[in-house]
Amino acid sequence: IQQHVADKIQQLRDLVGRPLIITSAYRHPTHPIEAKKSTPGTHAQGLAVDIKVSSGAERYELITLGLQLGATGIGVNKTFIHLDWRESTPVAWEY
Repeated sequence: IQQHVADKIQQLRDLVGRPLIITSAYRHPTHPIEAKKSTPGTHAQGLAVDIKVSSGAERYELITLGLQLGATGIGVNKTFIHLDWRESTPVAWEY
């Protein structure tokens, strides 16, 4: 994972004041999810993390703080939030 992303995740952890469970971070380009893509995704570039969530309030909190910390990619799932710091146009999606 790129150092500036690790720094952002630490800042996020400091803001929430509790441990964060990272379910996915860097993925090698041969990882099954990445291998299906035509170009490396943000996980393979070391720019993304998925963080476990257990409630709508926790999803909202992490999205809000992620935006404050400059996240430019946000994916929302029932069980995790994807945050990334891509350099292209900001985007959000749901799984």
